[in-house]
Amino acid sequence: MFPSTSFDQIRAAKARYCRFADTKQWQAFTAVFIARPEILIYDAADQLLISFDTREAFSGAARDYLEGTQSIHQIHNEELTQVSATEVHAIWSMEDCVIFPDVADDPRPARHHGYGHYHERWVLEDGLWRLARLELRRTILEITPKQPLENLS
Repeated sequence: MFPSTSFDQIRAAKARYCRFADTKQWQAFTAVFIARPEILIYDAADQLLISFDTREAFSGAARDYLEGTQSIHQIHNEELTQVSATEVHAIWSMEDCVIFPDVADDPRPARHHGYGHYHERWVLEDGLWRLARLELRRTILEITPKQPLENLS
């Protein structure tokens, strides 16, 4: 077996980030981050939607948003830059699709399908690569609203 490089370890960690979100493994999802990461989420109009400064706050918000959903998060075409032995900057193309439960009193839309880029800073902490900064900049976000019940007849 060949020893893995820092880039291989970061690719695997980012893949786990996606899988843990989709399979709702929130404790494992939280562990991908350092304790106090900087997390910024922008919409397709380049407006800051929300930010977080603890991994628990971000993981809790992700858990609440994805509760009861079917989702897939995919990453592609990574650009990785080694800054030092303990820091790597990354940009990933991303796509996500989230289908929300069809429940009348749920304020979330029927689905969303988005594209964009993650801009990240990974740091080596206790022998593991962890996310220290995550900035999601969407380029496209298609939201399908729920059809009002009166339109179903």
